[in-house]
Amino acid sequence: MANKKHLFILAAFLLLISHFKNFGADQPIIDSLKNVLKKTTQDTARIKLLNDIGGYYIGDRNYEDGLNYLFEAQQLSEKIDYKQGIYISLNRAGIAYLNQNNNSKALAFFSKALLVAKKLKDKKGEADIISNMGIVYSDKGQYAKALENYMAALKIREEIKDRRGTSGSMMSIANIYYLQGKYTTALNFYLNVLKTKDVELNKYFYAEVLNNTGLAFMQLKKYPQALDYFNATLKIDTEISDMQGVAIVYTNIGSIYYIIGDYKKALEVEMKGFTILNELSDKKGISESYGEIGVIYDSLKQPEKALESFKNQLRISNEIGNKLNARKAYLFFSNHFQLAHNYKEAYDYYKLYKSMEDSINNESSTKTIAELEAKYETQTKEKEIELLKTEKQLQIAENNRQKQLIFGCFILAVVISLSIFLLYNRQQIKKKSLLEKKNFELERNALSAQMNPHFIFNSLGSISGFISENDKDKALEYLGIFSRLIRHNLEQSREQLVSVIQEAQMLKSYLFLQQLRYNNKFSFKIELDENMDPSIAIPPMFIQPFIENSILHGIIPKNDTGTIIIKFYVFNDTELICEVHDDGIGKTESLNRKVINSTTHRSLAMTITEERMQIINSMNKEKIQISTNDILAENQVVVGTLVKLVFPMDYI
Repeated sequence: MANKKHLFILAAFLLLISHFKNFGADQPIIDSLKNVLKKTTQDTARIKLLNDIGGYYIGDRNYEDGLNYLFEAQQLSEKIDYKQGIYISLNRAGIAYLNQNNNSKALAFFSKALLVAKKLKDKKGEADIISNMGIVYSDKGQYAKALENYMAALKIREEIKDRRGTSGSMMSIANIYYLQGKYTTALNFYLNVLKTKDVELNKYFYAEVLNNTGLAFMQLKKYPQALDYFNATLKIDTEISDMQGVAIVYTNIGSIYYIIGDYKKALEVEMKGFTILNELSDKKGISESYGEIGVIYDSLKQPEKALESFKNQLRISNEIGNKLNARKAYLFFSNHFQLAHNYKEAYDYYKLYKSMEDSINNESSTKTIAELEAKYETQTKEKEIELLKTEKQLQIAENNRQKQLIFGCFILAVVISLSIFLLYNRQQIKKKSLLEKKNFELERNALSAQMNPHFIFNSLGSISGFISENDKDKALEYLGIFSRLIRHNLEQSREQLVSVIQEAQMLKSYLFLQQLRYNNKFSFKIELDENMDPSIAIPPMFIQPFIENSILHGIIPKNDTGTIIIKFYVFNDTELICEVHDDGIGKTESLNRKVINSTTHRSLAMTITEERMQIINSMNKEKIQISTNDILAENQVVVGTLVKLVFPMDYI
C-alpha cells in the first residue's frame, strides 16, 4: 500500500503563504477585497488588489476566477509598464496551472515571470520562479532537471540570506532524492530542514516536512519512527484544519499497519481518511482510497467486500477519467476471478486491463508531442519579450513575429509530418517483430508457470505424508504456510520480474516448509546486502530449484544435520549475485551416488530452469550465468556445494 504517491511535494501554492497569512481564506475576505477594489482608482493599487484576489481564489482552488483576476492585473500592468505587477500575475498564473497539472502552461508562465524578475533584479523572485519550474520538471519525472533548478534556487537563497526560502529549497531537494529512491539521503535533508530556525512558524510547511520525514523512515523500514512523525503531522494538520493533509496522513499511517500485518488497524485508520475525502468530495482521492481499502479487505480474507471496494474504485475512476486507478481495478478483478476458477471473467477483465494500459501509453506519447509544441511556442514568445523595448522595436518585433510564425508553422508542419512518417515506419518494423516477441513471452511465461505445479506437487506430497502419519498439527501448520506461499506465487504469476525482497520472502517460506517436512534436518539463513536498492528484481521462482537441489542432493544424504545459506549482493554496480551455500555431501559425491529419485527430480526442475535461462539470454545482450562447485576445506576434503547465479544489472 505504501508508495510514492503519498509524498507531499513542496506544493507551489505554499510559496504564496508569504503573501497571505490566512491563505485559503473564507469568502468574506475575498468579498472585502472586492469592495476595496470598487473604490480604488489608482492603477498600481488596483493591480495589487487584483493580484491578491486572484491569489486567494487560487488558494481556495477556484482556478477559473483566480486566473480571470490575475489576467486583468497583468493587462493593466502591461498598459502602464508596471513590471512588479506583471511578475506577480505571471508567477501566480503559473502556480494555478501547476496545481491543475497543466505543466506546459505552468512552465510557459514561469519562463515569462523569470525574465521579468531578472529585469527587476529581484533575486528572491528569481529563486521562487526557478524553484517553481523545478516543481514542473519533478511532476514530469525529469528529476535531474528538477534537482538542477532546486540547487540553483538554494544557491541564490543562501546568498541573499533568505532563511525560509533556504528551508523550502532543501525540502524540495530532499523530495527529489526520495522520488529517486535515495531514502537515506532524503531523510538527512528532511532532518536538516527540521533543525533550521523558524521552520515551525509556517504550519503548512512544517506539517509537510514532518510527513515526508515519516515517509522516508517508512521506506527505510523504521516503522516506530515513521509513526511518531505521522502522528506529529496529524496533530498540526488538525490544528490548521488542513483536512486534505489529514486524509493523506491517515492513509500513510494505515500503510504502516498494513505492512506490519495489523490489517484491522489499517482498515480502521484508512476509513478515517476515506470519510474525510468524502466530505471534501475529492473523487480522485476517494477512488484511490477505495483501492487501498479493497487491498486490506482482501488481506482480511473478505473477498466480497474487497470486490465491492474495487467496483466503487472502477466506477469513480471512469467518472473522472482516471485510467490509472481503473487499470488497477481491472487487474484485481482478473486475479479475483482467476482464484475463483472463473477463467472467462478473469480473461475478460485482463483484456480490459491490457487495453487500458495501451491507452495510457498512447496518451503519454500524445502528451510528449504537445509538450514539444508548447516549448517551441514558449521559446518564440520569450524572444518577443526581449525585443519589445521601444516603439520602433515593437514594429520590428511585430514584423519578425509574423515571419517567425510563418516559418515556425512551416517547421512545425515538417516536424509533425516527419514524426508521423517515422512513427509509421516504426510501427511497420514493430509489426514484423511482434510475432517473435509474443512467442518469446509466451514461451518464457509457460516455462515460468511450470515451476508452480512442480513445487505444488512436492508440497502436497509432504502434507499427505503428515496426514498418513496422523500428525494433524504438523499437517495443518504446513498447510497454512503452504497456502500463503501459493497465494504469493499466484500474485506474482503474471510478473516477468519480482523484487529481490519479495523473492527472499518467498524462499524463506519455502525453506521453512522444507524444514518442517524433513523434521529440522537443516537450518537456513538468508542474507541481503543492506545497501542494495530494494527495487532490483529477478525472474520469479528462478532460485528455488537450486535450493531444492541443495536440500535433496546435498543435505538429506548426510548422516547429520546441515545448513543452507543464501546471499544476495550487488557486485561493482553491474551484477546482482545470488550464492547458495550448503554443507552437504558435495556435487561430486552426489553425482557418484546416482540416487534414482534425485536424478529424476533434478531433471525436471533444472531442465525447466535451464530452458528459462536460455530464452531470457537469447533476448538480452548481457547473459545470466550459473556455476556449481564443490566447497573444499584446507585438506581438500569436500565440505559442501556453492551455486553462484549472476544476473546482469542491464537486464534486471
